[in-house]
Amino acid sequence: MTIPKSLSYCILLCLLTITSFGQAVSSLPNMFMECKMNCHTRYVKEKITFVNYVRDQQVADIYILATSQRAAAGTREVQLIFQGANQFEGMMDTIIFYLQANVSDAIDRDLLVTNLKKGLLPFLLELGMVDVIDYEVNIDPVTIVEQEDSDPWNFWSFNIGADGGIDGEERQSELDLRGFFSASQVTEKSKFTLFSRYSYSLEKFKLTDGEEVESKVTRFFVFNEYVKSVSDHWSLGFRASVGSSSFGNTDIEGSFTPAIEYNVFPYSSAQTRRFSFLYSIGPKYNDYTFTTVFDKNQETLIRQELRLDFDQTQRWGEMSVSGRFRQFLHDLSLLSVQINPNIELNLVKGLRLDFGGYVEYVGDRINIAKSDITDQDILLQIKQLDTSYSFYTYVGFNYRFGTQQNNVVNPRF
Repeated sequence: MTIPKSLSYCILLCLLTITSFGQAVSSLPNMFMECKMNCHTRYVKEKITFVNYVRDQQVADIYILATSQRAAAGTREVQLIFQGANQFEGMMDTIIFYLQANVSDAIDRDLLVTNLKKGLLPFLLELGMVDVIDYEVNIDPVTIVEQEDSDPWNFWSFNIGADGGIDGEERQSELDLRGFFSASQVTEKSKFTLFSRYSYSLEKFKLTDGEEVESKVTRFFVFNEYVKSVSDHWSLGFRASVGSSSFGNTDIEGSFTPAIEYNVFPYSSAQTRRFSFLYSIGPKYNDYTFTTVFDKNQETLIRQELRLDFDQTQRWGEMSVSGRFRQFLHDLSLLSVQINPNIELNLVKGLRLDFGGYVEYVGDRINIAKSDITDQDILLQIKQLDTSYSFYTYVGFNYRFGTQQNNVVNPRF
């Protein structure tokens, strides 16, 4: 008898569960889970009790790297990389699954536990724990319909929201209003994204001499991006935007930039490594609220941008370096350059070092108002100021010592 193809898929997606230990196990494998996402650690420990959780990856027999990235229709693609050490040296596996949008944490964490058990099964078999493993095969007896036919939205998803708040004291009050809308369609062949946002902020202060000071900032922004998958390394598309900003001195601003991107590594491995180059060029239009320092009330200019992104997430830690070069073509001296490195290193047992930040040369702020900037504008950040540079940096370390056991869950207080 031939098993239908749809039924075969269901069997391959069976749920494996460790239900009991019929005999004593001499030692449980040490497991360290490094999470670049919400791993529901407490719940995982409660449901997976057949491993010994440790606080340091250097003493782990099984190392798990959990990462996620945005996928279509608001879902997230989760990738679990299993890597063995000691008695499991050379064993590796990768499991990919998807967390659906607008579902509860309970559903997400159960799906995570299910896939963790699937990934751990080969290690348990290698350890000789086959006699204490029981399993169930759960088959949903429904008609399997191809995804293309069962999705009435054709991969489109939409999101709309708004929020606001007000707070105050005797001498100070603040009103904040925000709203947004997004629409996207993501498939293997292309990606279309539309995002809009509006914000209004009003702050009032009463000084010691009785003077009342008001700070009002409004921003409106619409962004559109289309990307066409050309190959496993190349992408083509465009970015377009329109908006306004009282802080940025624009009644209206807009841009349209065709773009091309090359990724040295295949896009399929983007969760753990990426080295891409993006080049875009196109017109930028600004209609200013106040005359700029270049005596312009409005202008249309051509600007080019080159962006570099390098990301590496491995057992030794995480490294990301991004660089950006922007330049107006009518005056090549109007340019900006930014470098943004961030590194997290697992140096030795228990010791982790984090450092990074960014530094930017700023020479392309053509929107700065010609009018005088008052102390009130500076203190309340009502208007954007001109500058030749900006920077941010941080450094920190974490050293953990003491017991490596991390199995006990105590939710009290």
